[in-house]
Amino acid sequence: MRNIYYVILAICISSTLPLRAQEDTTRVDYFELTLEELLNIPISSASKFSQKISDAPSVVSLINQSQIQKYGWISIHDIAGTLPGFSQSKDYDRRTLSSRGLYEGWNNNHLLMLVDGVPVNDNLYGTAYTWEITPLVFTKSLEIIRGPGSALYGSNATNGVVTINTMNPGDLNGIGTARMRIGSRGTRIYDAITGAENDNASILLAFNSFETKGNEYFSYDDTRDNGDNYLTTKRKVQDGRSSNYIFAKIAAKGALEGLSVQYHEQHWDFQTGHGWLFYIPDQPESMKEFRRLISLKYKPQNLNSNFGYEFMTRYQRHGLDWNMRYYSDGAFDDFYPDGVTEYLKTHADDLLTRAQVNYNFGSESSLLAGIEHTLFIYNGDDAHSSNIDLNNTYEANPGNQFVAANPWFEFIDGKPVNTVGVFGQYISPKMGGKLQATIGARFDTQSFDYIDIYNNDQEESKSFSQFSPRVGLVFFANESLTFKGLAGRAFRTPAPTEMFGANTYSLASNIGELEPELITTIEFAADWKLNKQFNLRINSFYTDFENQIAYSVANANLSTNIYSLTSLGSELELLYNINKFSGFFNYSQVWRQDEEILDNTITESKDEVTWVPQQTANLGITYTNKKFYLSSVVHYQGEVSRRSSDITIETIPFRPQNLDAWAEMDLKVAYTPSKKIEVGILVKNLFNSENYLIKNNAYPFDYRRPERSILFDVKVNL
Repeated sequence: MRNIYYVILAICISSTLPLRAQEDTTRVDYFELTLEELLNIPISSASKFSQKISDAPSVVSLINQSQIQKYGWISIHDIAGTLPGFSQSKDYDRRTLSSRGLYEGWNNNHLLMLVDGVPVNDNLYGTAYTWEITPLVFTKSLEIIRGPGSALYGSNATNGVVTINTMNPGDLNGIGTARMRIGSRGTRIYDAITGAENDNASILLAFNSFETKGNEYFSYDDTRDNGDNYLTTKRKVQDGRSSNYIFAKIAAKGALEGLSVQYHEQHWDFQTGHGWLFYIPDQPESMKEFRRLISLKYKPQNLNSNFGYEFMTRYQRHGLDWNMRYYSDGAFDDFYPDGVTEYLKTHADDLLTRAQVNYNFGSESSLLAGIEHTLFIYNGDDAHSSNIDLNNTYEANPGNQFVAANPWFEFIDGKPVNTVGVFGQYISPKMGGKLQATIGARFDTQSFDYIDIYNNDQEESKSFSQFSPRVGLVFFANESLTFKGLAGRAFRTPAPTEMFGANTYSLASNIGELEPELITTIEFAADWKLNKQFNLRINSFYTDFENQIAYSVANANLSTNIYSLTSLGSELELLYNINKFSGFFNYSQVWRQDEEILDNTITESKDEVTWVPQQTANLGITYTNKKFYLSSVVHYQGEVSRRSSDITIETIPFRPQNLDAWAEMDLKVAYTPSKKIEVGILVKNLFNSENYLIKNNAYPFDYRRPERSILFDVKVNL
């Protein structure tokens, strides 16, 4: 009930503002577009300049609000999972996005997320929050780049860049929209968005609330008996989660046009599924987090000058309030008679500042240069304790007593981490009217001092530096056909949790030996508008991914460089719009070319794709007829192979040696009796098929995907 009050409050606040609802007659209507109109919408994430998708020096997809509504997508994860190159995966409790043959673990930190051009990845793990805790209620459109983007954006942009373009008051129907979705497994989703504007300013307010019991089912886990054998009884996987998100945007007009302020307030809680050490918790956990982001951007629009500039600053605080249960009573032959529980309440802050300038030479040629600085600060924990000795021996405390633990990031307690990036880009004119080149590069350096807590608290220093070049050639064969040749290098510096964690079972860090991840990519692509109804895109890629960081089984949740992979792949995508029908089809395939193992707990697989499907395909269709529409998405993931180190005599009785291919179908039907209201029903996994996502390494379980679910949807324009 409290969530409904938030919805009403947001609408009431906006309706009492001293502004007026105002229709912007010059705006692009993103909500009802033909395929031809959609393909001509300018995007900016590929080069920071407005370009059509076919002209951009990247492989990019654009998704508008109408598609999000009609397919019933709830999160970025839902959307990206239907695009070429991506495959759905899971690790621990999190839904993640694997990409182009690379398995994505719990951190989900190989995508860079932007909101109106401002980076918003988490400051502790580097995570891109692609699942439902980042709602789509304020999204006008999404730009998703497949492939590296570090030459413009720096760390995390290794597998792609996701840009959320937010709505403006002029995009709303009336004063706003309220939406309610209720369905299976206690799922409740509430959305509200409202806004107003006058000649001096505009304001947009949005709220989302999400709650579900999640995908609960019975499964094996890593629990063993006194003989060190897996238990043959199953436990209930706990997947309940909820979140609340408040978004506000104020944009100036008139003399200060180009000045905007955004506020994001995000709170969520979750259960850990199979547990963070793969013992399904035998006692209730309390896992809560919050994020607060405030950004200020000034980018004046001077149509009479070829010179432009932008200043941006963004503050982020990420807080944790975790009560974690790792091991059950009597674990390890009663070494932990009362199990293992850890409580952590902490937070960290970061401040990002960016300044950039650009100059337009005319003839679609431009120059861009900029500098960024990020300051990360951690000043100890609010509370940290456990019923075992996390500071030294990791033995049980007498009498199950909870004793204070040393700081979670003891290495850098009170010591800042500084990151500086300098970037530049040149876009040439169209040479001979046919060929345009984009050349860019970025140099990043990160430095910090730390206390080596394992070497008599000796003071140490460390730094990472990386140069990320990029070249893009676009050949305009004619108005309907373009060819692209793309090459670039991207990187990701280890996240704070991968380097600085200590005195905890939640993670283990490897500050002395951890190296940055590097990815080199070469792509060839074609974009062909066959006619007004069909658009065909084809691309092939070569990727060399070095020093992949992931959790190793060598130690509990140890972050380490585990392997380097070389892959080849191809992706095909067809977009169509035929009378009342529209949709998409895509197919992706990847081949492993080589592999170097850096962690001796896993075995080599030089010529076989493991942990992710070698093939994926997606088919989407919508049918619209006056006041009624129907949509469906079919998602296919091919067989997934394990490594030989994943298969042991112990695990064989519990799970197959490889995961079978599977397909799922979602269906939505909606009725719009008037422009003010829409009523619909979404069925996910329509045929209730039993499908699984792989659990890597040698464990007795895989992750079961959700059974059929039904979601009733009511949307009201106010």
